[in-house]
Amino acid sequence: MASSSSGTGKLSRELGFWSCLAIMLGNIIGAGIFLTPAEVAAASPNVATYLTLWALGGLMAASGAHVFAELGMLFPQAGGDYVFLDKAYGRSVARAWGLLAAFGTFPGSLAALAVGITATIAQTDMGAFLLVPIFSTDFFTLTTGDLFGIALIGLSMTVNLLGLSWTSALQMLLSLVPVGLFTIFAVAAIFGWHLDAADLVQRDSSSWDAKGLAAAGCAVFFTYSGWNVLTYIGGEIKEPHKTIPRVIFTGVTFTTVIYIVLNLAFITVMPLDELKNQQNAGVAVAAAQLGDAGAKAFSILLSMALLAGLNATMMAGARIAFAMGQDKLLWRQMRLVSPVRKTPVTAIWTQGIIASLLVLTGSFSFLLTWTGSILILLSCITASTIFVFRHKRRMEMPVKMKGYPWTAIIFLLVGLGIWVIGLVQSWKLFLVPLVIFVALSLIPYKDPNISNKAATGSDTKP
Repeated sequence: MASSSSGTGKLSRELGFWSCLAIMLGNIIGAGIFLTPAEVAAASPNVATYLTLWALGGLMAASGAHVFAELGMLFPQAGGDYVFLDKAYGRSVARAWGLLAAFGTFPGSLAALAVGITATIAQTDMGAFLLVPIFSTDFFTLTTGDLFGIALIGLSMTVNLLGLSWTSALQMLLSLVPVGLFTIFAVAAIFGWHLDAADLVQRDSSSWDAKGLAAAGCAVFFTYSGWNVLTYIGGEIKEPHKTIPRVIFTGVTFTTVIYIVLNLAFITVMPLDELKNQQNAGVAVAAAQLGDAGAKAFSILLSMALLAGLNATMMAGARIAFAMGQDKLLWRQMRLVSPVRKTPVTAIWTQGIIASLLVLTGSFSFLLTWTGSILILLSCITASTIFVFRHKRRMEMPVKMKGYPWTAIIFLLVGLGIWVIGLVQSWKLFLVPLVIFVALSLIPYKDPNISNKAATGSDTKP
């Protein structure tokens, strides 16, 4: 590896507990908890089922967090899943995962978040300027909202390029402030309506779709996703063996609690029959409690939370491309690190450009489904590596988390179950990523270092 003076080198460990917690919460708590309740409500015959689905989602997240915490402590370096797969299954499988993540999941997530922020603001009077068309053809329309979404990605790129001190400071502001206010909002909604158990029973659904339970499971999985973000930036975390598990368990516990509290607020303010017709549950509850002014204020808070997710996703995705550049699986410029800021410059620019192009699709639903189908598949493949590491006798495990193998089994069963159901319902969106992954994995990996030695004759005998 080249020295840092030439533009390549190692990332510095600057992230402590609170910065990591802000990154994790910002990556989890965003649009999902306000956009997905409608789908879960449509599949729930009663309040008990509705809350049970969210509680099971918390159990699944806790199981996955348990697995990824151990993986993160085992390999505390940039790249996360890519590194785990490389060590467990070899470079070909890691390359397949990395290409899908670097050019699919993460840019798609960035685009979805940018489009989500734009759509959230556009729902209010102050966002009318985002609906103005600039030019249109038979198959494409460019609006001011598209340019606004691209500008948001550009802002996140700029902050990430400035270095970890700027990124972590902004992340703490954008994550902790909205999350704290969301909690206050939820508690106020619950106690402000003074409902008892009998009232909640009356909020059961009069009609529900049993087949929709699968879709509801997918929605809950997406809403809880993001707790593994720290494994992608392990090379920049102080004392990773202590910080990673503490942050992951704190973050997942807090997220599960606030999700349950928020959902209690939703069903307290409106019955399931009404909730399932709401595009944004948070805005609807704010409007019911505080009127138009409340809806506008909530939209601003939600936009802040989405910006936190945008920032965290940009940070994590760039580290995957950086790790692949270091291993010479992408062009060498991908491993360039700013000698002053210690940030992966080319990787950040690449993520931003691809995401900006995806923003032009303008469809939050498409971006969400597309990235979600890849996310579930790749998460399950990565989680399976814990079995490999546990059974490699030559591998010294510095830390072994309690609960193995049941936590891994729970996560895989739930994740694969959701993926199979999704495959049946939308086979193209779920099958195509699998085919691409298998095809890329079957391409033999050729070590460039061996090729270079052969070309120069460095390993020939005199």
